[in-house]
Amino acid sequence: MEELLDRVLSEDIEVELLAADSQFEAKRIFDLLDSLKIGHIIAWRRLKGRVNPADVLTVKDRIDVEGPEWKRVVYKRLRAMVEGFNGRAKSRMSYQRLTWQGLENASTHVSLVLMVAYAICIAAYRIGRPELRQSVAFFA
Repeated sequence: MEELLDRVLSEDIEVELLAADSQFEAKRIFDLLDSLKIGHIIAWRRLKGRVNPADVLTVKDRIDVEGPEWKRVVYKRLRAMVEGFNGRAKSRMSYQRLTWQGLENASTHVSLVLMVAYAICIAAYRIGRPELRQSVAFFA
């Protein structure tokens, strides 16, 4: 993740807040974000024998989270933009059976979704219909 952030972040881009799901819950990721002065809202997993702090989000029922109200609102708003596109791409491209667990698997899926997104955008402009640049359904 550090290498990716180094490549993405530049003097022109400033990231204030990062929202991520529970697969990014790791001390080294928290330390990295703190060293880069990037705030984070990362949902923690509910593990047996561990009591999560009251000020963090905790995963409840696979998708929903519980915790402070303002963090839930921000988390859902930021994650909703991503999840909507991921869901449409998975359903239209027949990826429903693939799981999104683990960083390596998630990076593979994100790469696939980005390839689909770029292909759709390029195809929409090539056919002279730029309004279809986000329409997975039109090209499926």
